[in-house]
Order: sequence, then C-alpha cells, then structure tokens
Amino acid sequence: MRRHGLKVRIIGAGTGGLCLAQGLKKDHVEVEVYERDRSPSDRLQGYRLSISETGRRALKACLPEALLEKLIENSAKPSETVSFLDHSLNRLLVIERLHSDRKDETSELPISRIALRHLLIEGLDGIILYGKKFVAFEDAAQDAVTARFEDGSSTTGDVLIGADGAGSRLRAQLLPHARRIETGVVAVSGKVSLNDDVRRATPQAILRGPTLILGPRGCFMFSSTVDYEVAAGGEHHYDREKYVMWGFSAHHDTLHLSAEVDAISGQDAIAAVIELMDNWHPALRRLVQITDVSTVTAFPIRTSVPIPPWPTQKVTLLGDALHNMTPFRGIGANTALRDAEALHRALVAVARGETDLIEALASYEQEMISYGFTAVRASLKNMQRFHAKGTLARTATKAIFQVVDRVPPLKAAFLGR
Repeated sequence: MRRHGLKVRIIGAGTGGLCLAQGLKKDHVEVEVYERDRSPSDRLQGYRLSISETGRRALKACLPEALLEKLIENSAKPSETVSFLDHSLNRLLVIERLHSDRKDETSELPISRIALRHLLIEGLDGIILYGKKFVAFEDAAQDAVTARFEDGSSTTGDVLIGADGAGSRLRAQLLPHARRIETGVVAVSGKVSLNDDVRRATPQAILRGPTLILGPRGCFMFSSTVDYEVAAGGEHHYDREKYVMWGFSAHHDTLHLSAEVDAISGQDAIAAVIELMDNWHPALRRLVQITDVSTVTAFPIRTSVPIPPWPTQKVTLLGDALHNMTPFRGIGANTALRDAEALHRALVAVARGETDLIEALASYEQEMISYGFTAVRASLKNMQRFHAKGTLARTATKAIFQVVDRVPPLKAAFLGR
C-alpha cells in the first residue's frame, strides 16, 4: 500500500488546480501543473470572486500560512448586505452580513480573479509549466499514466487530474458521455470605475453588497461593488481597481443580440440591454450606459448534466472540468476549492502510505460528485427562478422573498446558516 514518491500531474492552472498544487507542495508531495496559457497573465479578467467560508477552509488547508495572510490582505471590503430588489429598486429581501472583519474565518473574502491567480502561483516556480495544451492521456508502465501535449511533449505520473475548466479536454476523453448543455439564457456583463460621481449615482444597495434585481419579461440583473480599505504600504498588493460590476441576463429570444453571443461587440451588447430597460429605475439604466465598452462581455449560460460515479482509475477531475454550473448561486469557485481540499487530503494520505490510490480517488469522487452536482442543481434552479417569464411565477418568487425578509429565522435558513 505504501507509495514512495507519489507523482501528481495537474492539467490546468485555475483556482482549484493551483490551490491543490499549493497543498501538495506544502505537504511534500511531488506535483507539476500544466497550463495551456503561455503566461500567468493570459486571458485574465478582473471581475471578483467571493470566497465563502467553504472556500476559506480549503485555502487554509492548502496554502502556507504566510500566503493565506497575503490573500486576506489583498481581498476587498466584505459585503455589508445581500439585497434582492425589483427593477424599480423596491426592496424584496435584504440580508445583513454577520461578519465584516476579513480576519474572521466565517467572513467572505471578495477578491479579483487577477489578484487570486497571482497569489496562488506564488512559490510554484518550476512547478507550473506554461504553453502546454493537453491532447490525450494513456496508460504507462509501472501502473502510471502519461499525458501528451500539443507541442509533442509529455509527462508521466502516478495520478492525472483534470482541472482544465468547463471545456475540459481531459473530461472529454475520460467521460465522453458527460455533457454540458445550453440553458437558453444569455448574459452581458460590464464594469464601471468607482469614482466619486459613480459612487453618488449608484444605488446604495449595490454599494453595500451583492444586489440581485428581478425585472419583467424574465430579465435579471446582478450588481456589486469592489472597494478596498486604504492600503498601508502596498508593496504586496495586486489589482486594487475599484469598480461597480453588473451582469444582465435573459432568455435568448428576449435579449436580442445582433450577432453570435460570443462575437458581439461591447457597444451592441450594451444597446441590446438598454433596449430592455425602458421601465427600469434610471440609476440602473445609467450604470449600463456609462460602462466602458472594452469591459463588456456577452456569453451563453451553460450547465453540466449530472452523471453517476464511474469506475475509478488513475485519472480524475476537479471543479468546472466536471461540475460546471450557472453563475446564479455564486458558488462555482468555492466548489472547486472544496474539491481541491478533498483531493489534497486524499492524495496526502496516499503519499503517506495510509490508503491505496484507487480507494482514495474513489472516495473523493463519490463525495465530490454528490456535493458538486447538488451545487449544479441549486444553481440551475436559481437561474430558472430568476428568469421566469410568467407573471404568476415572478409574483410568487417576489412574495417568497418578501416573506423571508420579514422572518429572521427564514433569513438564516435562506443563507444556509
């Protein structure tokens, strides 16, 4: 059972893959990460992630203490509230955040993707290899597995982990029956630099935290502010841009885009959103109108289709590579971090000779499939609720929020506390 020198190979240097690599390095397990991007800054976007208590627990388990402290210092101001409003900014439900101290382990950590990636690659020099586009894997001698790359190179290890995102090539080979499907909803997002004029014009709910807005015709808007405390020193700070971000989503036949969703210009995407906001609050329309078109992206919303466990082998998956979900619950990154923590724990046990590799991976997969696809279903259910077209369904959703707003125990249950 004992394995000396366990060799772990990870495909993909995203949030989950890097968190896992940090944990394995910390516990002296040999690990290498193969990333298709040519450099750490390729394709980076500055929108924020909100790391939950679940995500913090995973980061604490995997990151060196000094790096975790640096991550906390690079996070934005925690949200004061989570607000649900209608398109006229009438209150439906407002949930006060109980913890606003970033040092509190139960407090959220809002952090930009750019800052998070820079932090997670610290100390991994020589472990991350860039410009490595995965092609296929195959069995190798001595019970190992080999991954091959587009440039003709390869790597061999005891276990291969696909952390290569929603379009995972590794998943396509390992589980060709696993599907990702269109939901019929499309989204447009953008951001506005947070200067004094924007701060004054932005609804207070958005300045205080994530704000979810239910509009007519199955339209939905999400907005939040990224702000920072005054930096002391600042020599170790990454991407401290202050801004208001927004996302507007609707069914494809409602949000009329003039081109393929992935190819539409920022200006045309904004025009399509504004066309649906005639009777929305002027402050919300203005937020969209003043957006820098270079920050605008449009994309179709997709989701993975849950599958049952498969026969475990020396190849497994993490994060979006298996349980990709819609963004309407805001838990995708935190679920990937949970995967990293669980897989880190399993692989360290194998390296220490405490369990067999296949047994450890099978246990990890069973647990990950359960909570991962539970998150997929919950996220999809939120998407459907927020984009209901029927008057009765929208009225019922608003009524539920208003009832919860008036009953404190229901608020706690609503947040899952």
